[in-house]
Amino acid sequence: MDRKLITSVEAADRIGVDDSTIRRWVRNGKLPAFRLAGHGLRIDIAAVDALLIPTGDAS
Repeated sequence: MDRKLITSVEAADRIGVDDSTIRRWVRNGKLPAFRLAGHGLRIDIAAVDALLIPTGDAS
């Protein structure tokens, strides 16, 4: 199965947060990513979508 990789900006737009939040989550290990030569990041879209799945009772 092929992975669909997106940029940190695309990931941020997808879940409604700022790009700096995505980069912080990558730095802190909350969101796995691939680093490219230079300063680029690519993130598996499935990992981004997994952040949207509820994990328990919010109350």
